[in-house]
Amino acid sequence: MKMLVTFVVALAASASVSAYSSGAPEGSCVDMVPQHPVAPQKSPPPYTITTSTKTVKAGTPMEVVISGKAASNTIRGLLLQARHGDKPVGTFTVPPNDPFAQLLNCGTPGNAVTHKKHDEKLDKQTVSFTWTPPAGFNDEIKFRATIAYNGAVFWVGVESAPVKVTN
Repeated sequence: MKMLVTFVVALAASASVSAYSSGAPEGSCVDMVPQHPVAPQKSPPPYTITTSTKTVKAGTPMEVVISGKAASNTIRGLLLQARHGDKPVGTFTVPPNDPFAQLLNCGTPGNAVTHKKHDEKLDKQTVSFTWTPPAGFNDEIKFRATIAYNGAVFWVGVESAPVKVTN
């Protein structure tokens, strides 16, 4: 019986680990907290989110870049959204054959980006994505991300400077 319990616990643990490694679950869309068995880091994040512009016209694509501050600050996992308050807005574009990233549906298809399951050698120090604000939108947004160095070391709530979207 003890061996059976050990097997079931090991099986459950491996199933949950593989689920996290294949991208953020939709259940993380609101609070952006990964369902890892550890708490987020409290230290300042060693990552920055920069944008190609501080003002963009609604419906016009722009670039969003997440970078580690040092070469050793690689990205194993992420969840990225453009937010108006607490609501994800706009649409990201990720090439279909991208080995690192994929789109996630956080209420609307393509309004978030997360990582794919990948080999450690494909971890990135810098990633960039194209984001398009919705037509008719006229307000300020911030890009907000959860960035994981690995399964036990991650930061929640990394934000860009505000971007003004005009009509």
